[in-house]
Amino acid sequence: MLLIKRFSIFFILLISFSSLVHADFNGKVVKVIDGDTIDVLTPLKEKIRIRLLDIDAPETGQAYGNASRKYLATLIAGKKVFIKENKKDIYQRTLGTVFYNRININEKMVSGGYAWVYRYKGVAKNKKFLKLESKAKQNKKGLWRDQKPIAPWDFRRANKK
Repeated sequence: MLLIKRFSIFFILLISFSSLVHADFNGKVVKVIDGDTIDVLTPLKEKIRIRLLDIDAPETGQAYGNASRKYLATLIAGKKVFIKENKKDIYQRTLGTVFYNRININEKMVSGGYAWVYRYKGVAKNKKFLKLESKAKQNKKGLWRDQKPIAPWDFRRANKK
């Protein structure tokens, strides 16, 4: 009986902890760092760095890097957004999907041609985003106007110091 009680307490604590790890939240965008990273201030005045999930925007110093940041800023800078948190990345940034007035901002970045779909080892998990990227490419939107756009992961690799 004691073992069952301990297990029950452990299980309740585990469930409680896991809900804290990935909590969706609201906040105000206080800084747009680049085309896929923002700082959000929560109602409790906690500043959280958000990396937009499933996208990879051109780097600062790369073609369309500044345009990507500016486009994201026009969409959400200074606005109250909702973040659907996924997990933390290796830099402890929150990976999440950003919504403004129920509009998926991550999707808008891809469909507008201001970001690639994020690929890990050449594979993209988000198939819907791949379709949006393909359509943006076909319609020569944003960075797809370039003859040979360079993917951010290739740009980073070529510019490693």
